[in-house]
Amino acid sequence: MKINLPHNLWDSDSGLTLELPPHWDAQVLSMQGDSKGVLGPGQYRDAIAPLVPVMKGKREVCVLFDDLSRPTRAYEIVPYLLEAFGKAGIRDEQVRFLCALGTHPPHNNTDLRKKLGSEVLERFPVYNHNCYENCANTGKTKLGTPVTINKEYLGCDLKIGIGSFIPHQFCGFGGGYKIIFPGIAGIDAIEYHHGLLLQENFDNCYGLGNYSCNAILSDIREAGRMAGLDIKIDVFVNSHARNTNVFAGHPDELYPAMIEGALGHYATKADGTFDIVFANTYGKGNEAIIAVSIAEQLISPDGGYIVLMCDIERGQVIHYLMGRFGNDLWGRLARGERQKQQHLRKLFIVSRYKDHAGSYWFGKKEDIAWVSDLRGLVSELDREYSGKKVRAAVIPDGTVQMIA
Repeated sequence: MKINLPHNLWDSDSGLTLELPPHWDAQVLSMQGDSKGVLGPGQYRDAIAPLVPVMKGKREVCVLFDDLSRPTRAYEIVPYLLEAFGKAGIRDEQVRFLCALGTHPPHNNTDLRKKLGSEVLERFPVYNHNCYENCANTGKTKLGTPVTINKEYLGCDLKIGIGSFIPHQFCGFGGGYKIIFPGIAGIDAIEYHHGLLLQENFDNCYGLGNYSCNAILSDIREAGRMAGLDIKIDVFVNSHARNTNVFAGHPDELYPAMIEGALGHYATKADGTFDIVFANTYGKGNEAIIAVSIAEQLISPDGGYIVLMCDIERGQVIHYLMGRFGNDLWGRLARGERQKQQHLRKLFIVSRYKDHAGSYWFGKKEDIAWVSDLRGLVSELDREYSGKKVRAAVIPDGTVQMIA
């Protein structure tokens, strides 16, 4: 079986080919949303144009967008937003763009052009959010989260966000108000929200798509309302990070339809468990650990292997809150090296760009193996299972799919 998979979204975007032995019982686990068509110009325009009345008469405009750790192809959306600005009488000098980094590192000019397209960089100022500076307190949520938000954003009277509505491990789905919190929040506020608050509510919040009675999601929405967000533009993506659905309007009005649609869109059905799970990473390739969490659910209780395909030169995202910054130096909420599930024999990370410092995301040294030759690894696993029936699963993009 030969399977072509998308890979390295923001750089070469060249894809990779996985070849599995014909005698293996192999399944490709596609998500339901992969059957949809890709959005065209008319659909973006139809979604954004009705928002022109909300834009008219505004003096200062801030457009938030997510960073390269998210699959949102903002450059496909922005032209129709700029078209709406023109119809609303908003001039270029009234607009600035702000990258909602949360506690991720700043983007350079090359990164920003990949995300937004060159026209935006040449027409408008584009800034990075700094979670350590230039934030103002706007109060506290009912659960005690201090809502400290980027001052540049707060100083505008038209606030817009662009992002993607995708599964998230502890707030059900990313998107919506998450572009505000933690996207442009202060470090102390994020520490409380991702730390003490999550710890107190972990059992009810953890799990992709787990939105019901989710205190973390409710807190994000309350913080977002306090900071104000006039318009949100969110998309659903498929396993090729192509936009299939677009939602535009006030975020509170969008949530019900987005949640209902996303539960089916990203759902991935699996027939039992497997000896080997090949988990590709694409949409959120520099947060590849998400794919490991998905794959672990599919490994046979009798034991098995995960092959994580993450051949991206930029590696895993630097995370100022949860990252590692020395042999014994960590971010404020770092949890140390990831603990291996008992039924997982080993995690293979397929990458030509081995990263000693970033290995903590995946586990202890003895539990993981970096390999650069995917074909050779498949042959090695075939020899290990010689004479035995092998059940294998392939996840096209384990960073956005969720097991139904």
